[in-house]
Amino acid sequence: MIRRTRLAWIPFAVAAIALLVPCAPHAAELPSSALRMAWLRLPGGADHSSELASWAQEIRVRTSIDILPSAVGVRPEDPAIFHYPLLYWGGDRAVARLSDQAIVHLRQHLSTGGTLIIDNTGRTEPSHAFDQSMRRELERIFPQAIQRIPSSHVLLRSFYRLERPVGRRADAHDLEGVRVGSHMAVIYTRNDLAGALARAPVGGYALAVVPGGETQREQAFRLAVNLVMYALCLDYKDDHTHVMHLLRYRRGSRVPEPAAPQGDDDP
Repeated sequence: MIRRTRLAWIPFAVAAIALLVPCAPHAAELPSSALRMAWLRLPGGADHSSELASWAQEIRVRTSIDILPSAVGVRPEDPAIFHYPLLYWGGDRAVARLSDQAIVHLRQHLSTGGTLIIDNTGRTEPSHAFDQSMRRELERIFPQAIQRIPSSHVLLRSFYRLERPVGRRADAHDLEGVRVGSHMAVIYTRNDLAGALARAPVGGYALAVVPGGETQREQAFRLAVNLVMYALCLDYKDDHTHVMHLLRYRRGSRVPEPAAPQGDDDP
């Protein structure tokens, strides 16, 4: 059974309907409803527009989600943050203390349907400095402990069925997150997901994936797709065959068959 999650953006609800109804208008007719990925623009932080553009490209190829090809950086103090249901926060160094306004905006945004994906982008291993300072700021947003997301969680089967989350690295075997109501509003990966997606200016990929090479990179792309599918508007329960049927109807053979059920593994 599938049920709709609470949303705070009417335009985004239109995009959700376009995803689920085969006869919905073509994306070109609904320019204002298209999803645009956004990354948190913080002092001293990196520009993640290239990695998120690659991410968006995979979403366009593998699903029927109406998504814009470019990403935008947004300061958490900016009210524009509420226009972006999906936010990305990546880092490999200590995070400066967020302003009180940023904390208020993020708390409100994530409490009303938004999703924040946090990515530890340390090059050789997860950055301890980023991890510790990010957790400090996250506790200011939500005064609750970040929790391990079990491998049976629907996040890991919202589109692809995944055994474990990986990125450019495969150090951490689990995702972590903060639950708001029935929704995992914050999702944290320590495996440098964006690093696996980053493309080189001259073609190909910018960074090697270790230790699993291109097979691991494909698993990282699948995780990236799952994260977006989970963050949109649907809660997946016993299975998601109906949604997958509609996606295949709209995209044909470009969308893979859903994974066969493997018993009762609801979160």
